[in-house]
Amino acid sequence: MSDSSVPAARRASKPVSARVAALLGARPNGRGTGADAGLGQGMEMALTLAVFFGLGWLIDGWAGTRPAFMIGLTVFAVVGQSLRMWFEYDARMKRLEAERKAGTSAHQTPNLVNPQVEGTEGQS
Repeated sequence: MSDSSVPAARRASKPVSARVAALLGARPNGRGTGADAGLGQGMEMALTLAVFFGLGWLIDGWAGTRPAFMIGLTVFAVVGQSLRMWFEYDARMKRLEAERKAGTSAHQTPNLVNPQVEGTEGQS
């Protein structure tokens, strides 16, 4: 199957967030600066809250329960986003701790080229 027969939506395998990040100048390996990550998380949280607030407003208008769904869905979005951010932070810290631990013990590896060299100092 040639590339021209594949619909454009299927050719673009990157998620929308990755394409937007690339347009905004994010680094391709996903390691932007701290400001990039913070700005992205802030925008994501704001947009998620706006979407859930809007959905609550629409449901309240349809059901006639004016502030109930707006408040409920907004609180749901805040709690969900906060938990997601906490789990991402925790996973990142565990990864960085593992990298740091691996980096501090990397110089302590035994001599694999000539294993008999170790422990033979002072023996003649």
